[in-house]
Amino acid sequence: MNEKIETIKKLSKDIGILYVEDNQGLSKNMETLLSRIFDNVYVAYDGEQGYNEYIKHKPKIVITDVNMPIMSGFEMIKKIKALELECKIIILSAYDEKEDLYKALELGVFSYLHKPAKAPELVDAIYNATIAIQKDENSRIFLNQLQNIFNYQNNIVIMMHEDKFVLVNQRFNEFFGVESIDEFTKEHSNIDKLLLEHKEFLYTTPSSKWIDTAIKNPGKLFHTKIQNYKGEKRHLILKVREIPQKKKHYILSFDDVTELNLMTLFDVNASRDDENSKDKTAILSLLKVIKDNSAEIKIHNFYKGLTIINPAVIIDINENNFSLKTVNTQLKIVQITRFMTITSEIFPKDIVCKSIKNVDSDTQIIVIDDFSFASRSAADRKYTRLEPDLDHGCTLYYKNIKFPGETHIVDISEVSVKIKIDALPAGIEIGTTVKVAIFLKLKGKPMSFITLGKVYRIDENKYDYNIVLIYELDKKNLNNIREYLSNRQIELIREFKSTDINSPL
Repeated sequence: MNEKIETIKKLSKDIGILYVEDNQGLSKNMETLLSRIFDNVYVAYDGEQGYNEYIKHKPKIVITDVNMPIMSGFEMIKKIKALELECKIIILSAYDEKEDLYKALELGVFSYLHKPAKAPELVDAIYNATIAIQKDENSRIFLNQLQNIFNYQNNIVIMMHEDKFVLVNQRFNEFFGVESIDEFTKEHSNIDKLLLEHKEFLYTTPSSKWIDTAIKNPGKLFHTKIQNYKGEKRHLILKVREIPQKKKHYILSFDDVTELNLMTLFDVNASRDDENSKDKTAILSLLKVIKDNSAEIKIHNFYKGLTIINPAVIIDINENNFSLKTVNTQLKIVQITRFMTITSEIFPKDIVCKSIKNVDSDTQIIVIDDFSFASRSAADRKYTRLEPDLDHGCTLYYKNIKFPGETHIVDISEVSVKIKIDALPAGIEIGTTVKVAIFLKLKGKPMSFITLGKVYRIDENKYDYNIVLIYELDKKNLNNIREYLSNRQIELIREFKSTDINSPL
């Protein structure tokens, strides 16, 4: 009984209770008892007074006698039910004639107890009424939340309180092959094991539970893997929403995207030439998931190595292209480069947009029609690489012999330099060590250094070659190049802001 009383106390913070009894001695004792459990207790001594108290306070539970002066308990119940059908009425009566029981049933009375009721009986009735009120409230909240969520008719939708599932939709039951949440709970007592392990997906680890991670990141999209009742492992996108009206209540939505065949893309051992990376249908379907969940993406561009990143929203998707809306700064760089990369927390890889169909500055909308998954992430660039100013120079030496022809720095960082050369000397290959002399200007003053570099990559172009050299600078030169890059970033920001997109670069 004590456990039930504690449950009533926990759930009755916003639940008032009205006790109607014409015997003032009984009324006083009951008021003392109820006040130990409920924060808001109201008392009346006849049906008319009871009805007036109900109008004034709108308690969710009413305990009443039947035979009272001025207005009977049944008359009062009828009037209360006309106002609030869901009010839980408990009758305490010294009479238990069949006519009274039938009338109570007809009026929708929640419980009928014989007076004097024993304490356990009364506690049971109040406990059951409190639980029923909680379920009614959860159902109302659940239905209200569903109206605010896009395309949930095909999604698994769950209402959760703390770490327990309390309400689910029909799609949930179909996925797990159950008739109700109670049946599911019997089969899956530990929801921590519900999400299966998969690289870069959300699941429970020794250091964190999947549900705790999801709750701490409301609105974020997570990849998950869950097994259905057929034994199939399905790929679902999870989003968690907080319910403002109810503390520690959440709505979970699982969008099944298994048919996109994206799970293998998260395997680091998968080939970079995987056919799925070229599958426009898969990319467009993934973008639709983001659009339906009103989530943002980010656009990445480089202006002479300067990173420009801004958020964007997906406006439209069709079978051939998609449209994004972003800020004017990003529109400008896209118009200049006609190339961009977009990222999202749910992309298995970044999406490279190799062809921009249209950029509309008036509507701030970009239309992309040629795109694929990137082999490398836009976030992979650990070091800042910038195109130097025109007043620079470099010389390459191999076995102490100067490279013939012209050399030009394409970009430079604190650990590498990309150099364009007219021809590739014999013997130069990946892994070869060469000497490089670099000449720059830092705040108008000459800055130079000579270092050994190892050939990291060789790109053959139509008329020339690009060689990427990796080097390690001493402390002095490292500090100088870092200062140069910092100043160069500021120069490029100013240059980009002043660039007229209608003029040739």
